[in-house]
Amino acid sequence: MEKDAMMKNVAGVPVRRVSAEIFGDQAVDLEIMEVSLGLNRATRSKGDRDAKLVTLALAALRKAVSQYSAENRVRYPELGEFSDWLGIQPEKSEDAQVTEVAAHPAMVPHGADDGPVPMT
Repeated sequence: MEKDAMMKNVAGVPVRRVSAEIFGDQAVDLEIMEVSLGLNRATRSKGDRDAKLVTLALAALRKAVSQYSAENRVRYPELGEFSDWLGIQPEKSEDAQVTEVAAHPAMVPHGADDGPVPMT
C-alpha cells in the first residue's frame, strides 16, 4: 500500500487522527499523569492537551521499542511479545469496552437466518 493511501496530507504534511476512549483505572491514571506533567497548564484546550499527550506517548513508545529491539535483537517486535515485555496484556477485540450505543437494547446481534427484530 502506498504511503499516500495510508495517511492524509494537509499542505504536504502527513496527518493522522488518533481517537481513543480510556476507561476505569486507566482513565484515572491518565488524569493523574496529565496533572503531574502539567499538561493542563501548558495547553489551552483539550485537543492541545491530547495532542501533547500523544506526542509524549509516542516518544516513550519509540524509546521502549528501541530498548526492546536492542535487548532482543528484533527490529519490529510483535504486539504480544512486546506487551509481555512491558508487563501488560494487549486488549483483544472481544475484551474491548462496549460503547453506550452498542450496549443499547435496540442494538441486538442478528444471525444469518434471523428475521427482523421489533424494537421495543
